[in-house]
Amino acid sequence: MNAYLSDKIRVISLITMVLLTFVHAYTFPSITFQGDPLSWEGLSFAVQYSISQGLAKFRLPMFFILSGYFFIRPLHQKKVAFLPQFTKRLRTVALPYLIWSTIGFLTYLVMQWPETTRSLFPHNQVWGLTVGGVARKILFDPIPYQLWFLRDLMVLFALAPLFRWCIERFGAFVLLPPLAYWLLEKDLVILGNESLPFFLAGGWLAMRGPDHEPAMTDQARRIIIITWLSTIVAKTALVMNGQVHQEMIRQLHHVCVFLGLISVWVGYDLVLRTVEVRHHWAYRFTAYSFFIYAAHEPCLTMVKHVLLHFLGGHPLAVLLCYFTAPLITLLLCLSAAWSFDQFAPTTYGLLTGGRGLRHTGVFVPRMWSTARAV
Repeated sequence: MNAYLSDKIRVISLITMVLLTFVHAYTFPSITFQGDPLSWEGLSFAVQYSISQGLAKFRLPMFFILSGYFFIRPLHQKKVAFLPQFTKRLRTVALPYLIWSTIGFLTYLVMQWPETTRSLFPHNQVWGLTVGGVARKILFDPIPYQLWFLRDLMVLFALAPLFRWCIERFGAFVLLPPLAYWLLEKDLVILGNESLPFFLAGGWLAMRGPDHEPAMTDQARRIIIITWLSTIVAKTALVMNGQVHQEMIRQLHHVCVFLGLISVWVGYDLVLRTVEVRHHWAYRFTAYSFFIYAAHEPCLTMVKHVLLHFLGGHPLAVLLCYFTAPLITLLLCLSAAWSFDQFAPTTYGLLTGGRGLRHTGVFVPRMWSTARAV
């Protein structure tokens, strides 16, 4: 991988992690709107929905595509054996998953120690669970719910030899069944509906895709981006209208995801093609993308609860909370990541699977110094 592509993936990853915090800062109980569009509540909903359910929705498909590409590419092109690749993911994906899931469980255990606080966490009551219930919570249903992505990744990695065989035999046609499940929003038995089609798409790109990215003019890039943003605005307006069939909204959502994937990828070239991003002050934060992903919940939920308590329930106060809670959470996560990286790199390596470690004189186990992002 050349330096430009490496930087592109790092910067896009950081952007998607920032957007992820806004997705989880969403304050409305559903993605439908029953109030008056021409009101402060309507404004709050429109802004939150456009960002959380529009701009940010490309993020998971993008990560699954990249994960599928970088896992299957060495198996196919470099003939790397499957078992070492899979074992490496046990260190870089499965172990951080277990650590962060356990941290989330213990955090809620402490916060719910006084019985009076348990009503604040109606969906994650940890006191009173059986041993089996605790194991299930940590292994399969983590309290930091964003970890489901890592859980699905390990299943996909385990099935990679089957995916290789299917791609070799059926080519792009292998994408059609899981794509249909995604369009219908039907989860598979052990995977979310977004997981399989986009991981397979990444595998297909690695094995059968074009050797080079197709040439595209800047004008074409602008048209794609404007189309994406216009589609998000149209979808938001239709949702707020409340008269449109939900199936239409759902399929328009899928169109937004496809356009978002393309727009972000080509938009990076449009905006940053001539910029030395490594010299920018914000580039250093790309090393902390995984830590932000893993640590932002349940921290964000707690920050949001506190802000809503003090700001009150006025729609403008809620909108302020929507923007403020992610910023506070990002600041806390970046501060914690920097502190661990500076003063406890071994711990930081455990928490991140070795991602983003600095080269310092402090001893870091070799298993972390050689780890790479999924």
